This record gives sequence, C-alpha cells and structure tokens, in this order.
Amino acid sequence: MKRLLLALSLGALGATGLAARADIAPGQTAPKAESPPPANETPEQRWQRLQAETARILAEREADRRRYEQGVRDAEAARLRYEADMAQYQRDQVRYRREVARAEAARAEYERRVAERQAAIDRRNARRGDAPAAASAAAPAAPTQCEAQQRRNRGRGRAIGGILGGVAGIAGSRVRGVGALAALAVPAGALLGDTIARLLDCREQQQAAAATEEAVRGGVGATTAWRSETRPDVTGSSTVTAAATPLPDGNPCLTVTDIVIIDGEETRAPKTMCRRPPSNRYVRV
Repeated sequence: MKRLLLALSLGALGATGLAARADIAPGQTAPKAESPPPANETPEQRWQRLQAETARILAEREADRRRYEQGVRDAEAARLRYEADMAQYQRDQVRYRREVARAEAARAEYERRVAERQAAIDRRNARRGDAPAAASAAAPAAPTQCEAQQRRNRGRGRAIGGILGGVAGIAGSRVRGVGALAALAVPAGALLGDTIARLLDCREQQQAAAATEEAVRGGVGATTAWRSETRPDVTGSSTVTAAATPLPDGNPCLTVTDIVIIDGEETRAPKTMCRRPPSNRYVRV
C-alpha cells in the first residue's frame, strides 16, 4: 500500500514540476531542482521529503499568483490615476482658454477707451488751437485780462513775503498799517510757484491756492485735492510733506508739494511755506 502511495506521489510531483516549469515567464527564476535522495533514505523518509518538496512548490506558485494579481491591481490603479489626471488637464485647458478670452476682451475694451479718450483730446486741442493759430499768423496777440492778472498775481506773490516780513519789524506806532495790509487777501502768486501757476488759468490758480492754504492748516501729512471748474481733465492737490527749517526770526516753515494733472500728464513741484507776522497765514518763500 505504501509503495502504491509512493508511486502516486512521485507521479504527482513530476506533473507539478513540469507544470511549474511550463508557467515560468521569461526573466523569472526557475524553481529549484529536486535534490538527490540520500543513499540510506528509507521509504518513509523519501515520502516525507517528497511531501515537503511538493508543499514548497505549491507555496511558490501561490506567491507567484499573488504577485501577479497585485501587479494587475497596481496597473489598474495607475490607469485610473492617469484618466483622472487627463480629465483634470482638460478642465484646466477649458478654464485657461476662458481666462485668455476674458483678458483679450478686457484689453480690447481698454484700447477702445484709450482711443476714444485720445480722440476727444485731439478734438479739444484742435478747437483750442484754431483761433490762436489764425491770430498768431496775423500779429502777436495782446495779453488777455486773465494773463495780465496772472502776471500781477505772480509779481505780488514774489513781493508779499518780503513786504509782510519787513513790516513786522516796523515800530509799534505803525502797527495799524501792518494790520491793514495783512487783512488783504493773499494772492495766488504768494502761494503757488511759477512752475504750477504757468499751467493753470485764473480760476484754477485760485483753487490751487485755496488747496494749499487748507493743507497748511492741517499740518504735516495733510492733503487737499481740487478739480478744475473750467477744464474737465485738470486736477491737482497740495500735500504738506515735512516741517522745514524755521526762519531766522523763529517763524515756522513747512514743505508743501503741489501736483497738477492735465490730460493725464502729472507735474509735481515742491515749495517752502513760512508764516510771516503779523498774519497767521503762510506764504511761499
């Protein structure tokens, strides 16, 4: 009976070994060959050895099967990740094309507005330039009332600081005259520099001067803005940027920066404003 079982086991082991060798893929290691039996091996020992060898071969085949199934699962997971990445890439492409289209539309709208603004400026400049061109071809134009007023204001502005400072040292018997002079309205030329004044008409000079006085009252850091009442594209502001070196007589001074924007072009001019007695008002020095 034992001999019959031994013969059957040997046949099964041979068939299993042939099947295992037939399933070996290229690059895989072949299963270990059966070791030669010891010379004094008994039938019972040979039976146990063959049983152990069969179990080892079956375990190796089971491990190979599990590795193969894990590889299939890994490949499926990689395929799913690739498909998800491709779907996200396509969504990103759609979003990118929408953003590009939106940016192109915004750029076209900006260029259209710039062109309209430039056309309006050109038309306004053309209307302003027709009459002066014709007049200059005939003879030099006489100064207008506004231009004459501007020149007078600039002259008064350059002189009023010295006048107010000079009268402060006059004896007490003449203080009544000083008070009368200080009560006069300070002209725009006493508050605006020539660089800014040349760019503005009479009304704009008054607005800029009022902005300077308002900013000076607020002290360092104060800003007062204004918009022209005579021209649509003219704006300006005055900002008190710092405290300047006081005058020798101890009266305080401030550094003020005037800004004027005409048709989008900015002009910036700093100036020094000092208090001149007996008035509390600051004038340009």
